This record gives sequence, C-alpha cells and structure tokens, in this order.
Amino acid sequence: MKKAILTLAILLAICTVCVAQRQKVTVGKDGEMIVNGDTVAYIEKEGCKLLSATCRFIVTDLNDDMLITVTQQSFTDRERTSPEFPDGTPTAYMVFSFRGYDEVAETDSPFAPKEESVAKLIARWHLLKDKKLDPEAVQQFITANGRKFSDKERRQNQQPTIIIQQ
Repeated sequence: MKKAILTLAILLAICTVCVAQRQKVTVGKDGEMIVNGDTVAYIEKEGCKLLSATCRFIVTDLNDDMLITVTQQSFTDRERTSPEFPDGTPTAYMVFSFRGYDEVAETDSPFAPKEESVAKLIARWHLLKDKKLDPEAVQQFITANGRKFSDKERRQNQQPTIIIQQ
C-alpha cells in the first residue's frame, strides 16, 4: 500500500511540473507572438496559401530586427511510395535560419503551415529568451534537427559513382 501511495505521489508531482511548465502560445492579429501573456517577438507570414510559390515566416524582435527566417521547402521522397504516389511521396519541411548562424535546422511541416504552429515550435524549443535568441537553445535545436530532409533529397538525386579499377 505504501508503495502504491508513493508511486501515486511521484506521478502527481511529475504531472504538476509538466502542467506548470506548459506554455500558452498565441499569435495576435498584428503578428505578436505571445507566450504566457507576454509579447516576445513578431511573426510575419509571406505566401503560404494554396498553390503559393513561396511560404516564409519572418520572426523579428520588438525592435523589428530579424531573428529567425522559416522557409517551407518540399521534395518528392522516392523512398516512400504508395498507390497514390508511385513515383514518391510529396514531402514538405521547414528550414529554420537564425541570425548569426551559418547552420540551419529542418523540421517536418504541414503543407499549409500557420503562424501559430511556427510560434509554438519556437516556444517549445525555448529559442527565445528575454526576447532574444538563446544561443544554447538554438544550437541544441540545430543539432537535434540537422538537415535531414535536404540531405535525403541530395542522396536521392545523386548519381551513383562508378569506380573503374585498372
């Protein structure tokens, strides 16, 4: 019985911590990125409509200095075929570029991303701290996500190398 009560107490403590750390993220009508009631940045969407040639989100700080650019890309994943897509599945992904960083990170993307989904991803990874980029969080985000989609596309489009030995 003591073990059951102890287990229940631990689960309750874990759930309390999870709820306490959960962030409420919204995007205001003027593009304010609001986390837990505090405006931390602005997010602007360019394109991203059905059949748009471009889809880009620009995140700026409160002084209108660019912090993050998120661009949607897509490719045909020939490793994932189906009866509907015998030549490969259309795959969309988002490329995150950060001011002051040469490396980028790529994440899954719906075909019609919205400002709020990008804002929630930024908040979930704690990429902004004190209304600025958090260098440690940005580096963790880049390391965790890498360039998995563009690397896969490059591998699929690369011609095989034939080595002839004499």
